[in-house]
Amino acid sequence: MAGTYRFGGPTDGSWGRTASREETRESTSPMKLTHRTRWGACIAVTALVMAGATSAQANLSGSLFEGSDGNLAVNTPGNTDWANVAGLNTGVDKPSGSTDNSFGQGTKEDDPNATVVTGSIPPNKNDLTRFYEASETGSNGHVYLYLGWERLVNIGNANLDFEISQNPTTGFTASTTGPVSLNRTAGDLLVTYDFGGSGTPTLGINTWLTAAAGNTVGQCFSANALPCWGKHATLTGTNAEGAVNSASVSEPFLNTNIGTGLFGEAAIDLTGAGVIPEGTCESFGSAFVKSRSSSSFTAELKDFIAPIPVNISNCGTITIHKVTENGDSTFNYAPTGKIGTSAFTLSNGGQKQYTSVAAGASSVTENLTAAQVTAGWTLKSVACTATGSGTSYAVSGATVNVTMGLGGNVDCTYTNHINVSPTIATTLSATSVAVGTAVHDSAALTGATATAGGTVTYTVYSDSACAKNAQAAGTMTVTNGVIPDSNAITFNSAGDYYWQAVYSGDANNNGASSTCTEEHLVVTKAQPTVATAQDLIPNDNFTLSGGFGTPGGSITFNLYAPTDATCSGTPALTQTVPVSGNGTYSTTNSTFHAATAGTWRWASTYSGDANNLTASSACGVENFTITNG
Repeated sequence: MAGTYRFGGPTDGSWGRTASREETRESTSPMKLTHRTRWGACIAVTALVMAGATSAQANLSGSLFEGSDGNLAVNTPGNTDWANVAGLNTGVDKPSGSTDNSFGQGTKEDDPNATVVTGSIPPNKNDLTRFYEASETGSNGHVYLYLGWERLVNIGNANLDFEISQNPTTGFTASTTGPVSLNRTAGDLLVTYDFGGSGTPTLGINTWLTAAAGNTVGQCFSANALPCWGKHATLTGTNAEGAVNSASVSEPFLNTNIGTGLFGEAAIDLTGAGVIPEGTCESFGSAFVKSRSSSSFTAELKDFIAPIPVNISNCGTITIHKVTENGDSTFNYAPTGKIGTSAFTLSNGGQKQYTSVAAGASSVTENLTAAQVTAGWTLKSVACTATGSGTSYAVSGATVNVTMGLGGNVDCTYTNHINVSPTIATTLSATSVAVGTAVHDSAALTGATATAGGTVTYTVYSDSACAKNAQAAGTMTVTNGVIPDSNAITFNSAGDYYWQAVYSGDANNNGASSTCTEEHLVVTKAQPTVATAQDLIPNDNFTLSGGFGTPGGSITFNLYAPTDATCSGTPALTQTVPVSGNGTYSTTNSTFHAATAGTWRWASTYSGDANNLTASSACGVENFTITNG
């Protein structure tokens, strides 16, 4: 576009340097992005007209990043810019001056072995201060790279290169001096950013080529031998945009303003540019920026800002974890899809991780062997998480089907379970008891899990097969493997009895039964003792003779216990019998029992009547003795 472009370097206290000159350039024709591709001796040049850096620009399709407005702030609500872009990475140069370092001794882009020097202050326009990097997956599934830079002084043109490496760069920091071996790998990227002092910058991209990767010198961007930066492609308005600020802009990170021409940015659709094609997996982990002394690619390198870690990737990750319960085994897995078909195995605590999974469908299936099924192994659960736009999973039995979005992550844990098989042993409180005795049983588990639960049922049987005449002795709750004793059973019939304890099992333990014949209880008959004692029903006779006429009155019979030898106490038995003439009279006792051992004594008396006197038998004349064995 026609017009006058002024690039002045205002004093900026944050940089500590004043612009040394002002340059005015006239342009009478539209600015163009030059597209130069070198394939052997063939050079193709394409022109692309782009809008000026100061006007509002449409974002790249699929991206909300404002990469061509030449500032760091969001102009349109809902968009992003450096002030709010996700995943921002920032590189900061050492303070300008004699302690700042830069490339020296003729180091050029194709040199894998560079030299860093101090004390050699880069030309003002090449003195870099900060750079920015961010990347994201757009709404169309493309991978976008955003780059920005700041320099100290605006003296017209700027020529910069952003080196994007697959591997982290080690041993090259802001304090490095002397020889530096750049950790380059075939396929690393170099974004060229050439700003002629006005209009829109020319953006290009190169790939690091090595002979081992089958590349040729004819693919190099320069005439250097392999390895080299090559397969150069100039980025077009459909896959890239960029701008340098044409007026002072606010710098949100340092809370200051940046003068005209001191900030530049670019947004690149890496997928649209063919750098990361759809269906492939690419990942980059380090980036740094450097300035060239001129627009020539073979020009000497000047200032740089040391590499910083970045994460530019469309590679997804699938991780399979293995957990087993109550034992371990080796489990077989069959993958398909983007992760290939190479089977793998896992045991408890192991994992299989696929770190370079391209977008698309994959699956993992666990296959139990016949021996594992017979042993009791089961698939308890498959638990997964998924992150990343367009990334999802579905579990169907032992198969996890994954739909991988760009840069997604799926993490799954297969948990397999097998019950342990404990044994149960029992102990009777007694193995032989007399009839009428109470007996209880005790039981203990061996080989169960520490938290074993369930129940134990105690039963008593009358046969050694534990099948007949079952008598319940209680069902007890098992807590952490501990089994309470059975109820006590009182055995009122002599004979042989058999106890059995049956464990129900739980979610981690199989059931178990004690052996019937090992729980034999003998209930013996009671053995009575013998003690004899006489038990008599005593009676006595009294013969009356010599009485006058027909004697009357009565006869009183008294029986005294062994403790009364004089018959002076109270009789143990007394009976009075009426008399009607001479003769023999007898007692008729049928209820009193004489059982006390010793001598029992009778003393009987005739009462007499009007014609007859009394008559008595002496104490103990009649007696009987009870002797117990």
